Amino acid sequence: MFALLLLVLVILAPPVLAIVVLAVRLRDAVRRGGARTLPARTRAAWRDGTRRPVWAALLAVVAGAGLLTFGLERLYLATVANGPRWGSDVALLTIVLGLLGAVVCGGLAGLAAATVARVRGFGAGGIAGLLALVAVAVGTAAAHLPLRAAYRADPGSFPAVPNLGDGDLLVPFDMFPAVLVWAMPWTVLGAALGARAVTAGRLAPRDVWQLLLDMATADLPENRAAWGAALRAELAAIDPRAERRRFALGGAWAALRSGRPRGTWAMVAVVAVAVAAGNFAASRWSLAHDRGGVLDFWVAFPSVLLLAVALGTAWRSRSFGSGMRAGVLSGLAALVAVLAVSIPEAVVWANRQAGYLSTGDAVPPTWQSAVLDVLRLEFLVMMVVFWLAGTASGAALGTALRRRPTSASD
Repeated sequence: MFALLLLVLVILAPPVLAIVVLAVRLRDAVRRGGARTLPARTRAAWRDGTRRPVWAALLAVVAGAGLLTFGLERLYLATVANGPRWGSDVALLTIVLGLLGAVVCGGLAGLAAATVARVRGFGAGGIAGLLALVAVAVGTAAAHLPLRAAYRADPGSFPAVPNLGDGDLLVPFDMFPAVLVWAMPWTVLGAALGARAVTAGRLAPRDVWQLLLDMATADLPENRAAWGAALRAELAAIDPRAERRRFALGGAWAALRSGRPRGTWAMVAVVAVAVAAGNFAASRWSLAHDRGGVLDFWVAFPSVLLLAVALGTAWRSRSFGSGMRAGVLSGLAALVAVLAVSIPEAVVWANRQAGYLSTGDAVPPTWQSAVLDVLRLEFLVMMVVFWLAGTASGAALGTALRRRPTSASD
């Protein structure tokens, strides 16, 4: 129950923050122009969020999502029946890959919203990001619904999987649209982040290369902000297109690799020690009380810990990117800690005939089987999904709690 509450905290943080951001934006709009101007502002945001080149990009997203879904479904059907023979649950792996896909879609939609908001404002960015998610849903539905109809018409022509009930074969793909809802708040958060440059008084970008460099340097920590401004100014003085492209790509890459705040490695070490100690304690407590494994600990505790790390870093540096970088480094340390403790603990569980360390069910025939269970791909991907969600939620919260004093609407 406690682990479930921790996961609810990680999952609910982005929607709550997005609601707060929308409420603040609406309040500021009413203060500036009155409630009567809201319909006109909404129509203008829709026009700006849908005009070129947004529609061309949305059509490309629909086509890409459809092709990817088509290929993944065929690969799934070709391999799902062989999962038990390979020692893997292909259906579960596909479900967690769908969760990872929703996280990636949220990040890409947030990036699209930030890019459009950088040029056309918060409202246009939010609409463009939301339409990007709609395009993903349309593309996946166009590829999936014919397969779903064929399965309902003739289930006997599809693979039979022992651990899936009647009608459950396509559940990993049926549930993806529902999981995609989690990505919707990131369109609002990405638009708010991208609109910062507009409220700070920056000029509209001259071309796509200036936009790229602007986005890469828009959220650097305070001690790197002057360097980012110098890069943008230098690009503005360059006229040849090929030279602008080379400079923008090099500057963007340098900006993405920089900005790690002080004290990051100490924080990484603390996370590694905390996860290792917590994993050991959870394993021994579950072993003593027959609580059925530590999979819930692997997913929940590091997620909240990474949320706190990313939140604190983003709050101190006033940078979403810094929070993400600190969270990712801490997540890598947490993964090493989980494996370093869980592998010997899995052997202990196997020797005591207590079952698999992950779920506590069955009894591994050998200690090698117990170790391989810890390294199952579906468990590793599940941890990565929730840890990424926690990191992104913490970075967004930290950035919002200590916003730059450029405008009340930031």
